[in-house]
Amino acid sequence: MKIAKTAVILIALLGIGFGIAPAASAAVGTAGQEKENPTIEALLKKPSPLSLADQEALGRAIFIKLSDADDEAKPEFFERYYKIVMDRCPDTNRAHESYWRLTNLYTQAYDEPKNAEIVKILEQFLTRYKTSTVVSMKKHPDEMLVFSPIARLHQAYEALGQHGKIVAYYDKIAGQEAGFAIYDYFDYASALDKAGRTKDAVVWYEKFLKKTEGNDDVDFMREIAQDRIKELKKK
Repeated sequence: MKIAKTAVILIALLGIGFGIAPAASAAVGTAGQEKENPTIEALLKKPSPLSLADQEALGRAIFIKLSDADDEAKPEFFERYYKIVMDRCPDTNRAHESYWRLTNLYTQAYDEPKNAEIVKILEQFLTRYKTSTVVSMKKHPDEMLVFSPIARLHQAYEALGQHGKIVAYYDKIAGQEAGFAIYDYFDYASALDKAGRTKDAVVWYEKFLKKTEGNDDVDFMREIAQDRIKELKKK
């Protein structure tokens, strides 16, 4: 586990949204890890699905608990509570945020990213939700710092060598090319290339070059595309 693990976890906790009032936070106290918060305990005893009001109350209580975690808290502690919010509070914004935070935890709190776990939770997220006001549902958001479940999922696929899953994603939306960002053309071509669909890869590399003609910001990617086209056409 990384030396700066605790700092990374706490930064992730403070990363976005849903401010927690200091007075409410103090009411839980640092002992919250040893003894369950009564609100959390009571709400978890209720049968699923919880009402929206109960989901909001549970999510808020859990986020307060996590913000009060001490420096010795392990990643598994945060993981447990993020998953509770994801499972028991699915209709709340905090559920969306928990997917983001847990992905960040799996990425940064260990010596190596837990890519298999990232795939599992982000595939679930994208199956469960078609829209979000918390994260971007685009692979390449207009604002670069916005978390994209699709982009992070594809990074995990790449790390695991599951290029076919990236291809499958683009195969489904290839008919919606008008909505592609320029990077989608390159990503699709690269995934096709690595999945062995070389003829299709050439087509999409060429589309990328056409779309980015005169764009100095992607010169390096253009060089890669040109080199790959030459190599693939030799085969």
